[in-house]
Amino acid sequence: MSVESCRRQIESVNRDLTQLHQKLADERRREADKIARIGQVDRSISAATSSATLQTKAREIDRLHRDIEQIKKKQADLSSQIAAKERRKHDYERDLQREQSREQQSVQKDQERRMAQFEADLRRSLTAASSPVPATTMLPTPKEHDVFISHASEDKESFVRALADGLRRRGVNVWYDEFKLRVGDSLRRSIDKGLANSRFGIVVLSSAFFAKNWTQYELDGLVTKETSGTDKVILPIWHKVSKDEVASYSPTLADKVALNTGVLGLDEIVESLFAVVRPMTTLT
Repeated sequence: MSVESCRRQIESVNRDLTQLHQKLADERRREADKIARIGQVDRSISAATSSATLQTKAREIDRLHRDIEQIKKKQADLSSQIAAKERRKHDYERDLQREQSREQQSVQKDQERRMAQFEADLRRSLTAASSPVPATTMLPTPKEHDVFISHASEDKESFVRALADGLRRRGVNVWYDEFKLRVGDSLRRSIDKGLANSRFGIVVLSSAFFAKNWTQYELDGLVTKETSGTDKVILPIWHKVSKDEVASYSPTLADKVALNTGVLGLDEIVESLFAVVRPMTTLT
């Protein structure tokens, strides 16, 4: 049973429990009404009550007591159903915890595999960078920025601003809108300049990112830059999204080695990015 299936089962049981508790409350109100009616009939009997009226009231009280017995049986049945549903809910919650644990282990293993691939790519980049450059080969024009951060504004507070600050403290030259844009600047021209003059593009993939037009424009620029050269340019970070969500947005991005904010802390992400970006900048 998958995590999503367990959650659906728990939601279904919770709906059933809500209905059962409502029915039990209704039956308890019915019982209270019957008891109150018995009290009213008792209080209406006096020494002046005729024999015929007394018999009628006695029959009504007897009927009310029979009704109460039926209500109590129904309450007992509802309580049994509630107890059974609670046990079933407990079983589903136990299954959910087990499946979440399995899923987390799977995510952890996938992240370890991606990190190993990330490090292997880094070693290959460093090896290629340290190879002698033929005399006929022209060196690339030095870039103004080490990294360009493509992100949705909704993710600034939760992650992106701290990421940009962390990279800057490590000496990385970051193109980040809060650092670079000033009043009156052309947003599109500034983004184009940042893309053209940055070695790498950090792409913070999130639900908000997927919903934006400007982020798609930035990503298109990074993809064009990567496909037109031989070096890895795009450095993806998954922020509160699953692999399925990334794959539905871009299968190519889902296949790339990525860092995951759900698995790694901010400092770990900064260090992983620094390990890729900084060795390259020191060679220019």
